[in-house]
Amino acid sequence: MLNAIFSALTPIANIFSFILLNLALCLIAIHWAISRVNNNSNPKYHRFIQTFGLIVSLVIIAILWIKQWNIGDLLAFYSLFSGVMFLVASQMKDEVNLKESRGWFLSIFLVFILRGYVYEPWQIPSSSMKPNLEVGDFVLVNRNAYGLEIPFTNRSKIFSKPPDVGEIVVFFPPHKPTTPFVKRVIAKGGDKVSYVNKKFFVNGVELETSLYREDATGANIEFETNNGHRYVIRKIDARSSKNGSWTIPEGMYFVSGDNRDNSSDSREWGVISGESIWGRADYIWLSWPPSGSPSLNRVGKIE
Repeated sequence: MLNAIFSALTPIANIFSFILLNLALCLIAIHWAISRVNNNSNPKYHRFIQTFGLIVSLVIIAILWIKQWNIGDLLAFYSLFSGVMFLVASQMKDEVNLKESRGWFLSIFLVFILRGYVYEPWQIPSSSMKPNLEVGDFVLVNRNAYGLEIPFTNRSKIFSKPPDVGEIVVFFPPHKPTTPFVKRVIAKGGDKVSYVNKKFFVNGVELETSLYREDATGANIEFETNNGHRYVIRKIDARSSKNGSWTIPEGMYFVSGDNRDNSSDSREWGVISGESIWGRADYIWLSWPPSGSPSLNRVGKIE
């Protein structure tokens, strides 16, 4: 059902339609405020306007989803718009509009700050980071871990800093520039990386590993240490090793899934740029596996 809706909306998923729809939504809000001032209380008319506004809002959200645009930019715009509505209502001394616009402004601004530019919730879509991240885990991605995002600049940052080797980052890979991936940073620009017999070597030094246990499927769960970060990884003996050697250019990063034999990563499609990284996965706040119920058992800081 959702796929059919997204397919139908794809032809209009462009910046012109997006601006037009948001303009329509702003005009609806302004029209509603003027109607309240003029005591226009026709219930059927207001229901029609509310329904139309809801449909426009859903189409806007669908376009955001299709294009993978940053919702923080949209929240920034509506924070500004609702703030202007609040100031106008204050000058007009209209109590009804003042109360409504204040509620809009505070709610949208709070969501804008938290959701758009501090922590962004995101669901883990694949098993490539097992056992640390499972399918259905909901994580909080720290949007400011590597710099402050500038609104309306397609995630450009100021005061930027590079990710540390060993951290888990969320990014857009070179072969799928609109699909976010989550992997662990293995090496940075200037490093030489080799993967031989299911072991990583960085600048000729093997990453320290030790067997922890076997999981229910017989795969080995091992501890691995890289740049002072100690975490667990998963290896399947029955699968062949993705051997190779890479020299990492400056400003680029080599990333890998913790589920080493079931991960599409830099061993397959190459390194990623610092500009493609939009956050660091910090916390699991909910786990909802595809065939199970919501659970808090996995809640906590991500190692």
